[in-house]
Amino acid sequence: MIPDRLRMCVLACLVSMQGVSAKAETFTFGIGDWPPFISLDAAGYGDHARQVTEAFKKAGHDVRFEFLPWRRSLEMTRHGKLPATFSWAFAEERTADFLYPQTPIDLARDVYFYRKDRFPDGLESLSFDELKRDGLTVVGVTDYWYQRPLEKAGVHFQKVSTEEQAWSMMLHRRADLYIENEAVGTVQSRDFLGDQAKLFASSRPLRVVPLYVLFSRAHPDGKRMKDIWDTYGGREQLTATKCAVPQMALAYRGLKPQCSAGPDTAR
Repeated sequence: MIPDRLRMCVLACLVSMQGVSAKAETFTFGIGDWPPFISLDAAGYGDHARQVTEAFKKAGHDVRFEFLPWRRSLEMTRHGKLPATFSWAFAEERTADFLYPQTPIDLARDVYFYRKDRFPDGLESLSFDELKRDGLTVVGVTDYWYQRPLEKAGVHFQKVSTEEQAWSMMLHRRADLYIENEAVGTVQSRDFLGDQAKLFASSRPLRVVPLYVLFSRAHPDGKRMKDIWDTYGGREQLTATKCAVPQMALAYRGLKPQCSAGPDTAR
């Protein structure tokens, strides 16, 4: 038998080791303003930020959010200056620099926004080939997910630098359609157009893909943070219905939704 004194010593060592392993740390995430999901003015900085906060809190850690322009947050994470950033859709070319977790943070539902007087009978979630066939003009922000497949399909694409410019073009009938996340576009239209937002409607989703927290391969905390997120983060209904990576990639080719029943700025 182990003497009581030795047993108490072993127990004390185990408790001490457990305390060290469970020591709280503060992990930093680079994010940008993307209401209603992420916002400097929202409680808890928005739903996505609250999910991340809660997941790391369950693991006994704190989080810090650094608000940056979207491109900068992505590049700083790519080069290991930040360990993680959210929320991003899947892109094959990013896998060389980022770790994608098993657990999405949300679904992105991208739709066409249009003027009601331009399409009084409503609008279907047309494929990009159908947009070209019908001679429709799409306005969008440069380098967003839809630019390359739209141009490849031969759709007339008007590039702008900001979402506000896109809404202005739509308001003044200089474009037929604007592709945006459904919830984000609804907020944007009210913010940028005020009462004139009621002139617009949206189609059914043309793309439904999971959004992820991206973890840096170049940062020493990236892998550990990914494991924490996969253990404690995400919503059950998303993790239970994830699409396979090859299916996600199809969404970038201008096809009809590939994951409409499952969970990949949408950007």
